[in-house]
Amino acid sequence: MGKYIGKSFAFEFAIAAENSVPTALTYVPLGAMRDKSIKFSWDTADATADDSPAATKEQIATFKSVEISGSGVSRGTERPNQDTLEAHINTPSAVTGGQPCVWLRLTHPSGKRYYGYFMVSEFSTDAPYADVITWSMTANSNGAVTITP
Repeated sequence: MGKYIGKSFAFEFAIAAENSVPTALTYVPLGAMRDKSIKFSWDTADATADDSPAATKEQIATFKSVEISGSGVSRGTERPNQDTLEAHINTPSAVTGGQPCVWLRLTHPSGKRYYGYFMVSEFSTDAPYADVITWSMTANSNGAVTITP
């Protein structure tokens, strides 16, 4: 079975309205990335009662959230679409209703694709004294996330 290297996992975004047709958008790569991550998690509710089997806690799932995060290197004036994303997050446009939201699309080397509308909750730049300048971002799903095989 083949193995994949992380840099072949494409990370792209599009600044567009939430009601846009995601497959019709023009996505641009968020370049000079080092790390990319997608995480699915469920909120749960305690369903334990006095008749729970063997006095064991019971839970039910309530809401799913998807978190996408990434980080990369700032390369002088050649910041592949990083400035565009950062500017939109800092001052969200009317296109997204003044919210720091974007469409994100991640494409696995196998061809599997994840896409959805996300709120970018964090975008940061780190500039250590004796090291390369880096940036990072975290976004949370703002609606359904589609996975295509």
